[in-house]
Amino acid sequence: MTPRERAVFVAAYTNLVVDVWSNPHSERQLADDPRGLLARHGVPVPAGTRVVAVRDVAGSEPDLDVQVRYWQEATSTGELRLVVPALTELATAELDEAELDSVVAGVQSTCACCCPCCCS
Repeated sequence: MTPRERAVFVAAYTNLVVDVWSNPHSERQLADDPRGLLARHGVPVPAGTRVVAVRDVAGSEPDLDVQVRYWQEATSTGELRLVVPALTELATAELDEAELDSVVAGVQSTCACCCPCCCS
């Protein structure tokens, strides 16, 4: 695989993953017609190759090199494992009143209402 071929695959695969994360129709298509989803994103799949969608692999980080290897080996194995990791949610926390009072739009509240010239 040339660096250009790899770059084209990585860009298409990345767009596919983002599409699945953000579009319920694409998420359903991943389950129902992964070959069609790959085609829609410009990822060629050799004829006769079975596409197996793997979702939400618990306890593992997405590994782009592994996905590239699966794509390269699809011709010889007859199977393409298409790994689409779970979209992890960011941790959220409530701020208490003291924390809210100490921050105003990312600036300490003691300087939020004055012009820069009076803080020197």
